[in-house]
Amino acid sequence: MANPQVLLADLNAGRCSNVAEVRLLRYWEARNVRKGGELMSVDMLFVDENSTLTQGSVSANRQLRFRKRLSEGSLYTLTGFDVTRSNTNFRLCDAPFSIRFNEGTSLEKITASARPIPTELFRFMPYGRLLELANTGKQLPDIIGELSAIRSTITDRIAGAQRVMLTLRLESGENVCVSMFDSLALAFHTKFDSYGREPKVIIATGVNPKIVGGRLFLNATSSTHLYFDSETAAGKKLFDTLPGHGAVPGESTSKVVHAQKIEPMTLSELNQFIITAESQIIEFLCTAKVTGIQQDEGWCYIGCSGCSKKLVREISSFTCLSCNETNAVAALRYRVALSVSDNTDTASFLAFDTEMAKLTNLQASEAAQIVGIGVDAQVDTELPQSLADIVGKTYTFQLKLNDFNFSSKHQTFTISRIFPERVLAPMPAFVVTVGPHM
Repeated sequence: MANPQVLLADLNAGRCSNVAEVRLLRYWEARNVRKGGELMSVDMLFVDENSTLTQGSVSANRQLRFRKRLSEGSLYTLTGFDVTRSNTNFRLCDAPFSIRFNEGTSLEKITASARPIPTELFRFMPYGRLLELANTGKQLPDIIGELSAIRSTITDRIAGAQRVMLTLRLESGENVCVSMFDSLALAFHTKFDSYGREPKVIIATGVNPKIVGGRLFLNATSSTHLYFDSETAAGKKLFDTLPGHGAVPGESTSKVVHAQKIEPMTLSELNQFIITAESQIIEFLCTAKVTGIQQDEGWCYIGCSGCSKKLVREISSFTCLSCNETNAVAALRYRVALSVSDNTDTASFLAFDTEMAKLTNLQASEAAQIVGIGVDAQVDTELPQSLADIVGKTYTFQLKLNDFNFSSKHQTFTISRIFPERVLAPMPAFVVTVGPHM
C-alpha cells in the first residue's frame, strides 16, 4: 500500500513516512568558514502545491548519496525524512519545521505532477522591511531590482580577495547595494561573462541586510542565487516594464563603473602615495608586522553601529550623541588602532570589530563588557590577551583609502580585510572591463 501524501504545512516533528510531492527550487553548500570552508551540509529549498516553502538539509557524510539527484526546478517525491524545528536565525522561509535527510530517506525525481506546484517562488520585501531586518540576523529575504551599477575589485595576490557590489533600483525607487565576496563574486562574473550582455534586471536570493556606516547593504550568503532579466517569471515581469537600452551611437552604456585590480604596496609607497596622488577611492594590499596597539585613549573605541562615531558612557548604557540614541551592548561596534611596520616604513592601521574578531574572537559585546559603562567603567589600557597576542605577528592588510586619507587630518588607514598570511592565488578566470560588455 502506497504511503499517504502530506503537505509541507502539515508536517509534525519526528520521523515522517508519508510522501511529500515537492519542487526543488534551489540548493547550495553550507560551509564552515572558521574551519577552512569545511563542508557541513547541502541545504535545499522546497515548495509544494500550496506555495509552502520549507528548507531541507542533508549532512556532509550523506550528501554524496543524494548530490547527483539534485536538479533545481525539478519535481520530486520525498519520504522517510526527519522533521525538526527550524532555526530562528537566518531564515529563508516562515515554516516552523525543516526537513533533515537520514539513512532511510528516499528522494525520487518525477517527470510531471497532477498537483499545481509553482515553478518559482521568491520572498521579496519592501525597502522599509529590509531596514527593519538589518543587523538582526533573523531573515534572509530575496531582492529584485533594475541594475544601475556594477563595482568590482579583484586581486591575483591573495586567495579569495574578490568583491562585487551591485546597485539595484527597487520598483519603489530606492537604491540598494548587494555585496558579494570571494567564490560568490567569482560565480557572478562567470555568469556575467557567459550571459553575453549586461543584464537590466537582477534577482538575488537569500541576502543578509546590514547597516554599515548608516547605509543599507545586502550581503550575499551561501544560499544566494542570481537570476538575470527574463530567466524567471518575476524577472520578466519587471524586465518588460523597463525601457530599451536606447544607446546613443558612440556612447558607452556599460554599468561597470569601477573595476580595480588591488595592487600590493610597501608602507613607504603607501605613505608617499597619499602625499603625491589626487584624492580618490582606492584599495591596496600591505604586508606588515603589528608592532603595537595604540592606547593613548584606551585600547579600543566603542562606536555606534549606525554611524560608527564614538559613544558616550552613561550610568547603564552607551549613548550616541550623533544619532541621539541609546545603544544596546549587542549592537555596538569597536575599533582598534594598530601600529605596523615593514622594512620600509611605519604606519597606523584602523581595524573594526568585524575583522578583528576573525583574529581574536573578541566580539563587540564582549569589548563593551570589558571596558564597562558608568560606575563600572574600567581603564581601557589593559589589553585583552587575545588582542595582545597579535603583536609581533605579520599579516596582509587590505586597505581602503578615501578622501579623508588625502587630507591634512589623515592619521590612519582603514582596514577592510585582514589575511593571516600572504598566499599567491591563480589568476581569476574573468576580466572586468570598463565599457560596453559584448
